[in-house]
Amino acid sequence: MIDRLKVLISHYHEERALAEAWKELLETTSMGAIEVWYSSDSQTAGGMTIGGEWRDNLYAKIAESDFILAIQTPMSAGRPWIMWECGVASGISKERGIIPVIYSMEEADLANPISSYQLYRGESKDKVREVCERLIIETGLNKPNIRDEDLNTYINTVKLYRPRKAVRPEEMNIWRDRFEKLIQSGRANEVFAMRQQMYASLGNSFNPVVSSVHELLSQILLDQRNFQAAIEEVDYALKVLDRDIVLLHRKALALTEVHNLKDAEDVVNEIILENGELRSNPEIASLQGRIYREKWKLSEKPQDLDAAIEAYHRAYEADKTQYYPGINAATLSLIKGDINSARHIFQEIVVVCKQFQQQQVVSYWVDFTVGEAYLGLGEVELAIVEYNKGLARVPAPSPRDLESAMKGADRIVSAGKLPSNIITRLKEILKL
Repeated sequence: MIDRLKVLISHYHEERALAEAWKELLETTSMGAIEVWYSSDSQTAGGMTIGGEWRDNLYAKIAESDFILAIQTPMSAGRPWIMWECGVASGISKERGIIPVIYSMEEADLANPISSYQLYRGESKDKVREVCERLIIETGLNKPNIRDEDLNTYINTVKLYRPRKAVRPEEMNIWRDRFEKLIQSGRANEVFAMRQQMYASLGNSFNPVVSSVHELLSQILLDQRNFQAAIEEVDYALKVLDRDIVLLHRKALALTEVHNLKDAEDVVNEIILENGELRSNPEIASLQGRIYREKWKLSEKPQDLDAAIEAYHRAYEADKTQYYPGINAATLSLIKGDINSARHIFQEIVVVCKQFQQQQVVSYWVDFTVGEAYLGLGEVELAIVEYNKGLARVPAPSPRDLESAMKGADRIVSAGKLPSNIITRLKEILKL
C-alpha cells in the first residue's frame, strides 16, 4: 500500500476553481489517502512556497507526484505551461501517469500531445467516478466507496465554473449578420442591447476569433458616443488584427472623447513611431492636434497650443485639399492671435471647398467647413448659407456630426470675438 498517493493538477490559472473541485473530491473520496497539489492553491499549506524560486518548487512537486491530472478546456488546451508540466513529468525517471480531463470539448478537439493518453470528460459523473476509483485503487484500497453526494458537489461546482465551448468563426458571422440587419433597417439604437445578448451567449471565457463583428461594433458605438464600449470592441478586434492602424486610430479617438488624453497620446505616438510616413497623415496628425488642443484647454500652456497648431498645420501643408486639419490650424492660430496666418488659411479653404461643391457628390462636411471659414473671416451671413446647404445634403448629418460642427463654429466665434447671438442662431439652424 502506498503511503499517500500524490496527484499534481496541471491547470490554467483562471480555471483554478476546477482544480479546487478535483482536490476536494479526490481527498474526500480517498479519505486522505490521496494528496492533491496545484500551483494556484490559496490555502496556507498549498500552492507555491513563499520566497522560493518557483521553477525549482514546481519541478520538485512534479518529481514527487505519482500522477498529473491535466485540465483541458477551450481556453487552456495547448497552454505552454500545461504542456511543459506534463512533458517534465514524462521525462523524469520515476514512472508517473498523465490523466487528461476535458471540459466543453470533444475528444477530437484536443490536438496536442496530451491527446495520446486516455481522455476523461470532466462533466461526466461516470467518467469522474472512474478516475476517482482508479486512483483510489492505486493507493491500495481495493473497495473505493464513492458517495453520490461527493460527486454531486463536484458536478455543481463544475456547473458554476464550466468553461464555454470555443467560439467558432461561423458563430461570430451570424452575430455580424444580426447587427447589420439592425443597422440596415434603421434600428441602430438597438445595437447596444443586442451586444449585451451576444456576450451573454458567448460567456465569460469568450476569446475573439474574427475581427469583423468587433470592427463594426466599434464604429457604431463610437458614432453613438458609447465610447467605453467602443474601446472594448477595438481591443477585441486588435487581438485578431494586431497593429491595425485604423483600429488604433479609432481607439485613440475614443480615448480622447473620454478625456483619457495620456493613453490617447501614447497610442498616436506609437503609431507614428512605428510608421514615420503617417506623421503627416490627415487623420493621424489631426487627432494628434486634437489631443494637444484638449491638453491646452486643461493646462493653458502655450507649448500645448503651439503643438496643436503644428500638428494640424503639418497635415494641411502635406495636402491642402484636407480641409479638416486646415480649419483647425486656422482656428487655433486665431486663438493664438496670429490673425494673418489664420485669415490666409481660411481664404484658401473657401477656395478649395467651393471647388468640391461643384462635384456631383458632396459631403455636408464640405459645406460646414466653408461655413466655419466664413465665420473665421467675419462673414456671418455667408456662413449661415453654407450651414443650411449642409443640412440639405443626402445622407443627412448624424447627431454626432451636427454636434461636432457646432463645436467647431463655437470655437471660431469665440476665437474671432464675434457676437454671441451667432451661436444661438446656429444652434437653432442645426436643431441643437
